[in-house]
Amino acid sequence: MSSILKVDTIQNTGGTTGLTIDSSGRLGVPNPIIFYARKTDSNNYTTVGTIVWNVSIIDTASAYNTSTGLFTCPKAGYYEVQWMYLSRFSGYLRTTAQKNGSHVWGSGQATIIYNNNYDNGDEQMVFGTTIVNCAVNDTLSIRLEDKNSNADIYFGGNSHNGFTVKFLG
Repeated sequence: MSSILKVDTIQNTGGTTGLTIDSSGRLGVPNPIIFYARKTDSNNYTTVGTIVWNVSIIDTASAYNTSTGLFTCPKAGYYEVQWMYLSRFSGYLRTTAQKNGSHVWGSGQATIIYNNNYDNGDEQMVFGTTIVNCAVNDTLSIRLEDKNSNADIYFGGNSHNGFTVKFLG
């Protein structure tokens, strides 16, 4: 037996809207968990460790700490994590996503992103993405794991970098 449920809004028993459906069938979530930040305070970043993205552009859940570089998951479920940056000069860089201070994938030098520039004039845009299953209060971050030679990340005041977290469900 099948049936059709005709509604425009689905609400919690307390009256808060949980989901809307417009006349074209598009779903709307009133309180999505979306975060995007950039780093603008370093022209030649070389510090191994958690990258602290100092400018929060969008943070619908107030979940990111601009002092520690940690995004704290407000809800259990799957999160999409993306990061990008401009890699410059000769040498390699390794970056990875971390959950609760441990690599999401691999360990040590087995990181998610590896790039290598071959001379001091080289510049490359580098992108990483992963999906992570998290519990409430798990933390997500991006770590510069390793580098060599003259390689650095350009985090000047432009759009050459970013860190994004989106709740998928």
